[in-house]
Amino acid sequence: MSCKWTARIFYHNYPNDPYIYAQYTSGGKNFCSKYKIITLGHYPQNIKYTQKNNHNAVQYPIPDGYNVKTEIADQMLCCETKYTLANKVLYTITWKERRAEWMVSSERSASGAVNEFLKKTNRKKSQISGVHVFGFDIKILHQLRIEQPRELSTDKITIDKRKRPLNEIQSLSQQNKRYASFGRDAYKKVKNLILKHRMVSESEEPICIRSMELENGNNIINIKYNSLLDLTRLDAYVRVCDETLLSRDGYRRLATIEARLIREYQVAHRRIEITKLINNQINIGTFNLDKGLDQQSILDDNDEPQGNPDGIIVDEQEVGNGVYRSVRTLLQTLIPIWNKSVPPILQSGDTINLKLSGDGRNVGHKQNHVMLTFCLLNEKDEVLKPDYQYCDWKFMYNVMGLNAPNSKYFCLYCECESNIRWDMNLKWPINKNTQSKKKPELFPVIKQKNYIPDELHLLLRISDVLMECFFNNLFKKKEFERVIKSQIEQTMKSIQVHFEFFKSQGGKWDWTSLMGPNKKKVLQHFPVTNFISGRRGEDIQKLWRDFYDLYMFIRRTDLKNSEIDDFEIKVKEWIYLFCRPNQGQINSSSQVPGLYRKEDVTPYMHIFSQHIPEFLRILKEKNLSLQFFFASSIEKKNHNQVRLFFGGTTMGGGIKGKSVVQDIMEFENRQLFYLLNNTSQEIQIRNINAEDKENNN
Repeated sequence: MSCKWTARIFYHNYPNDPYIYAQYTSGGKNFCSKYKIITLGHYPQNIKYTQKNNHNAVQYPIPDGYNVKTEIADQMLCCETKYTLANKVLYTITWKERRAEWMVSSERSASGAVNEFLKKTNRKKSQISGVHVFGFDIKILHQLRIEQPRELSTDKITIDKRKRPLNEIQSLSQQNKRYASFGRDAYKKVKNLILKHRMVSESEEPICIRSMELENGNNIINIKYNSLLDLTRLDAYVRVCDETLLSRDGYRRLATIEARLIREYQVAHRRIEITKLINNQINIGTFNLDKGLDQQSILDDNDEPQGNPDGIIVDEQEVGNGVYRSVRTLLQTLIPIWNKSVPPILQSGDTINLKLSGDGRNVGHKQNHVMLTFCLLNEKDEVLKPDYQYCDWKFMYNVMGLNAPNSKYFCLYCECESNIRWDMNLKWPINKNTQSKKKPELFPVIKQKNYIPDELHLLLRISDVLMECFFNNLFKKKEFERVIKSQIEQTMKSIQVHFEFFKSQGGKWDWTSLMGPNKKKVLQHFPVTNFISGRRGEDIQKLWRDFYDLYMFIRRTDLKNSEIDDFEIKVKEWIYLFCRPNQGQINSSSQVPGLYRKEDVTPYMHIFSQHIPEFLRILKEKNLSLQFFFASSIEKKNHNQVRLFFGGTTMGGGIKGKSVVQDIMEFENRQLFYLLNNTSQEIQIRNINAEDKENNN
């Protein structure tokens, strides 16, 4: 291969330095160009040459897979050549403008691609040489392409004609042998390339090849070079399956479409091993409850049985089963971890503040699933997560051995009678309610002032009463179904709350049950005065807004004593406003309309006004806040466990002879194994597109 090279002068230290500088003179002017060689490219077997524009023009060989960066008209360009299947050369120019990337190409010539670029960027036509732009006349590049090792040149491939084409091999085992043979040859070549490109680790060891993935039609072939199973990686798989509640069948189906996933049976087997290891360290005890001891439902008075929404079928043998772990053992295991955390959660001399939580859920028709958890309050905001783990009224009065909240002596914290809980002139400090004692306390060692009410249920139950009183007034109006109903639904939609009215089986109006975040939106933004006019509408809207402000106040973590005192005054004024009777002469201009009855003041309102201020002071002394006693986390945890363990088969679970609650506790034990062994929650994988131009630097 010979040709006459241009008179351009080149300055370079290539290949040690990728930059090449060119200089030439034309029309008495000096011109300079700068190139950055990204990939050298190679000469294919059927080589193409640049066009011969005149009799004396020089034709230059065109490499395949050549990529270079240069500059035209103050614009940085990336120029690339690639031979197509039709043995034509595709000349491509790409460039960036702000955040957008642009591309033009031509199969005619390099100059054709340059002209397309000028046209695309609205620049004037020019006599710029495509040969110069692409740098086909750079002699050092030509020499290096010729001197490339024979084994790396694609036109020197020796085909083993003794081997049949892969598509003619019908036997699966023979296909596997062919893939394995290819994999071994590829491994040798790739090892040499690793050394050539200096792909070494921090210890100067060559990086390893884990696997090679091939695609043959709809089949993915994964050639592995290390048959040993990485235990760290396997534990990460088990942890992810546990923490995402991924069932055994779900993982198995996922593994059928993703060849790189560890096989399901290996994950299940390792899960059993982990369970045995951690159970030896943290023992799980079992006990049986007398089935006839107490068949009382764990539903709240305001709740209704949900039938069987999760399709749960409970074995009769499960009823009465219980499991437990020792708090002492758990603390002995966890305290060293808390000490070593950064920053340390516990330090020498710190007081350990534990939060005991509980929640119950009806499972099927015969069984109640009740869970008790504890968490470390020293972790602050972390206790709000379901994985960490307060409990609501229905659980509290069972634990404290008291009557239900609809009894005469209803309160968890005092002996106030239900008919006087509206009276804010009376003071009820926190004390035991001996009048409502039904049975012994479950935890007699816990002091009365350490039973902290859940602020979430304060929000839910009090807002329920406000909305119910408001809607009951509107239901009495003749135009409710025809006009008011749709107006309220549209108003709710305008504040981004999904809400609908519907008639229950008894023909009474009911409405969508809202969760905490939506209830806060309604309290803060719903225009009550659009539906109830005059002074009464304004006062009801004030009730809603003031309750929202009071609720948000108790969730703060930086309260001052003076602010708590002010809150105590405001919350009692709020109760008086809620149950304000008609004042003044009826139908006179001086009449102040009443709002609601004294009987409408609920147990939660009593706690909100009489006991929450005292709890705020108690918690402040302990550097805690009411926000940390939030029931949503444990209710979410209980829901997840019921859905996973009662609703279907889990990976490695459902073993005959083992109770569901045993499975649940082993699940919790495995979470400790992951914590103790610092099991990874993710595996770092970088997917690099070798054809991406941004990776060609």
